[in-house]
Amino acid sequence: MAVYYKLYQEKREGAKYENKWYARAKITGQVTLRQLAKTIEANVSVKESDVYAVLIEMVNAMRNELLNSHSVKVDRLGIFSVGMSTAPAESAAAFTANANVRGLHINFLPEQLYLSGTGKGKRPTTTLLAGAKVRELPKNDVDTSKP
Repeated sequence: MAVYYKLYQEKREGAKYENKWYARAKITGQVTLRQLAKTIEANVSVKESDVYAVLIEMVNAMRNELLNSHSVKVDRLGIFSVGMSTAPAESAAAFTANANVRGLHINFLPEQLYLSGTGKGKRPTTTLLAGAKVRELPKNDVDTSKP
């Protein structure tokens, strides 16, 4: 298992790190809630259909809590909360939800732990990525020199 990355070069003229190389994490697939339920079933003594039902209900319960302006803390995962995008108003009295609220989104703050070091040497990482290894994404075997 590894988190894959792909190298990119900063090509924007005048950018602080112009022509320097950096990496971006690459997604190589997607797992559905149903597939997660099957994986969980393989590791516990509960049937996949029961796991799936609980996961679906968890999503519904989280939605209800978020719609009631509560944050939802899932231990070992993180905290979910609602964020809001708004347009400015000239005054507090001039602000209205219909005119100024542009949209809602979900904020996620992953649970963190400190891997090593002391004081300034401590490096936080999200619990879900503790122990992760990174590897460059395998090169594409397609000949890109041909039109």
